[in-house]
Amino acid sequence: MQLELKPYTQCRVLIVDDEAMSRTILSSILTPFFSCDSAESGKEAIESCKQIQPDLVLLDMNMPDMNGLEVCEHIKSMPGGQHIPIIFVTSTNDVETQNACWEVGASDFIVKPVTSSTLVHRIKNHLQNKLRMELLAKMTFHDQLTGLYNRLYLTNEVPLMIKQVARDQQKVGLIMMDIDYFKMFNDRYGHLEGDICLQKVASAIDSHVKRPKDAAIRFGGEEFILLLPYTDLAGTKTVADNLIKAVYDLNLAHDSSSKGRVTLSAGYCSQSASHVLEEGISDLIEKADIALFEAKEFGRNRAVGR
Repeated sequence: MQLELKPYTQCRVLIVDDEAMSRTILSSILTPFFSCDSAESGKEAIESCKQIQPDLVLLDMNMPDMNGLEVCEHIKSMPGGQHIPIIFVTSTNDVETQNACWEVGASDFIVKPVTSSTLVHRIKNHLQNKLRMELLAKMTFHDQLTGLYNRLYLTNEVPLMIKQVARDQQKVGLIMMDIDYFKMFNDRYGHLEGDICLQKVASAIDSHVKRPKDAAIRFGGEEFILLLPYTDLAGTKTVADNLIKAVYDLNLAHDSSSKGRVTLSAGYCSQSASHVLEEGISDLIEKADIALFEAKEFGRNRAVGR
């Protein structure tokens, strides 16, 4: 699992200003250090945050369609938006303006006319804090061997995502997977090869994470979960069947298996997110686990849904 902080040049800074000249000046200052995008209105800024997930937003206070305070509030209310540092660029430095910036969740503000070196260093400081927090979250919520999410992520973060899906009155799909005869694999090839097998299977599972909110989780040992928000039973089945084939096609030797290679068994289900909120994520997992047991009973190397 990669633990390095990404370089500043890969950090995306969104410059929001309704004046073209201001955007050009700010971009010329920042482009040597960061990857810059721009938006000329509050609405465009909000849409850009949805599309590109910037690492930091440099936001003009006064714009015609939405003022900076409204834009900041909206971004902070978006999924993931609370983690985006927002620096206001303002022509006033009075106490009332400063307080208004802090109240809507701003990380900092800078007064016009902008001093180039001050702006660059402030952005670097906020990006450094953000990148370190992301690294800490990665270390906290990811399994060290496979790089997938871990049980702590499932407990702490997944319920927040399910709340969002429930607000949209959509379904959540879940696939529970188990490497077939994995104990026999370890006995035959040793635990070092077992770890390599886990990593390769995890990589195959992770390759099917197509959307930002999809989550591949190492549930424990050789068990994995793939959580699919906004996915009905038919969609979950398609992904489950593709996973079975992907692991089979890895063609990892397993002499102790009847297939002669490493295979996967899976159980899947889909429920309304509101039901999952009421009953708890454990109810969804239990339903998929029962289907996984049936997949093993029916001969393994297959996916069974309920």
